[in-house]
Amino acid sequence: MIREARLRAGLSQGDLGARVGRDRAQIARWERDAVAPSFETLRELVRACGFDLTMEIVPATSDDAAEARVRATLLQSPQERMQAMLESLTR
Repeated sequence: MIREARLRAGLSQGDLGARVGRDRAQIARWERDAVAPSFETLRELVRACGFDLTMEIVPATSDDAAEARVRATLLQSPQERMQAMLESLTR
């Protein structure tokens, strides 16, 4: 998610790091999933790219349906996932 937001904003890892006061290497570790940022840090990073994250409680779906959606999403490129996300926002 960090990489997708950063690339969509046209920022390098160093640019994003400078915006949030973090080292470029830390941004790279988060993007590689070597370590996971807290939700608040993730939100800060995404906001620094000009986007926002929201959290909401939604009805649970069956595990089979959720698993199928995850599998389908994993087959998409980052660009396709970002496009799908943007399209869902305009609905």
